[in-house]
Amino acid sequence: MEVADNNKRIAKNTLMLYFRMFLMMAVTLFSFRIVLEELGEDGYGIYNVVAGVVVLFSFLSSAMTQSTQRFLSYHIGRQDFAELQRVFSMCVNVHFVIAGVVLILAETVGLWFLNTYMSFPAGMLTAANVVYQCSIFTFIIQILTVPYQASIISNERMSFYAYFSVIEAILKLLAAVLLIFISGNKVIFYAIALAGVTLCIYFSYRIYCRSNFEHCIYHYFFESSLFKKIISFSGWNMLGGIGNVGASQGVNIILNIFRGVTLNAAMGVSNQVAGAVSSFVSNMQTAFNPQIIKSYAAEDKDYFLSLIFRASRFSFLLIFIIGFPVILCCSTIFNIWLTETPKYAVPFTQLIIVFCMIDAVSGPLWTAAQASGKIKTYMIIIASMIFTNVPAAYIILYLELSPVWVMVYKVTMNLLIHFTRIGYLHWLIHFPSLTYLRKVMIPIVLYIVIAVPLPLFFSQHTDTLAKNLVLIIFTVCECTILGLFIMMNRSERSFVIKKVRSILHLT
Repeated sequence: MEVADNNKRIAKNTLMLYFRMFLMMAVTLFSFRIVLEELGEDGYGIYNVVAGVVVLFSFLSSAMTQSTQRFLSYHIGRQDFAELQRVFSMCVNVHFVIAGVVLILAETVGLWFLNTYMSFPAGMLTAANVVYQCSIFTFIIQILTVPYQASIISNERMSFYAYFSVIEAILKLLAAVLLIFISGNKVIFYAIALAGVTLCIYFSYRIYCRSNFEHCIYHYFFESSLFKKIISFSGWNMLGGIGNVGASQGVNIILNIFRGVTLNAAMGVSNQVAGAVSSFVSNMQTAFNPQIIKSYAAEDKDYFLSLIFRASRFSFLLIFIIGFPVILCCSTIFNIWLTETPKYAVPFTQLIIVFCMIDAVSGPLWTAAQASGKIKTYMIIIASMIFTNVPAAYIILYLELSPVWVMVYKVTMNLLIHFTRIGYLHWLIHFPSLTYLRKVMIPIVLYIVIAVPLPLFFSQHTDTLAKNLVLIIFTVCECTILGLFIMMNRSERSFVIKKVRSILHLT
């Protein structure tokens, strides 16, 4: 009964996160249009580049969010609520320390860089400095929000998380709309308004958590061993983030040096598409992750493994259903979306979607490594492998090979990293590698072999928009039906069909 309840909770939380994603995408796109129109290119450029200086510290926030969720989910799984409260209070302490470090760096090195090396239109330096201070304030409040946000996700209260994310997006839309009626300096107003929205959201999360979770009532507590444990875990998490960012930006710089900004534009377009496609999977994995960590902490190995196998298969199925039609109709989609498609944008996008498919299967394995708490060696190995993309890109372009080979290497390396994760987990937690290959990898390969040929054949004969639309619908239907029978067992298939029927009010 408990497993059935957990499955229902995962399904419900996934639906809530999709509700959040679709609404936020719509509101964000509309807000962006208003902001760009009201601030103008110069005004928006100032806001974007100044706020971007602070965003350089964002990998800290991302690493801390993952780390805090891991520690809270782990102790919830062990049902050690006294230790859970101590961990939460220590996480708050850690975030205060990080906020202090960011504040010092931003107000010294960052401020010096802003006023010494960055250039702004005449008369806009004051506005740039005000925007910078507002951005620092906003980012620090976001850091202090992390323990409360992590508590909501760890306790699987996705409905509240979804509702407040949407409210935050609507408040930002309101700030954008108010720009229409402001006659003064709109850049300064917008920066102050967004800082105000961030502060409101912080207090909302704080009040909700203190009212609903006993462990979220902060008590001053300091234990050096626990502090070092959280900082160490977060530090190795940051190494992974730095590896990803460094490899991505390093490849971009190499592309720019050898082939100019055209390839940067192609890479930028492909990353936009990849981000949109991957967001569908990340929402589902956010719903799975707390239970993977909790089941590991509770030493429920059977359920722990079943979650990893299921999350890996479902993640691949979802991203394949969305990504494969995009691969087939990429050129047509770009012709509709973009005024002019950058050279290499189509092959870059097709390959980066394949990269994202591999990443989707690997996601639950990364969560399993996090659950163990022993990620130092794991992060060193994975970050080193990821960073080989930079010298590989240099060698490929130095030899005057096609830039497409840069992306081919990226995909190949990601596949190698996936199998490295499997091997490392086998060593770390006695992960059943052969069972994983049998229950996850073989069904995926079988699914690809059966699902790909027919749509691929039809794609050679789609020379009109109508034919491409028919191909997309056919591919989605074919991949979904095959997925139900190849990628799911009988109980999973029955559960999914029942959920879809209930959503469509057919039962």
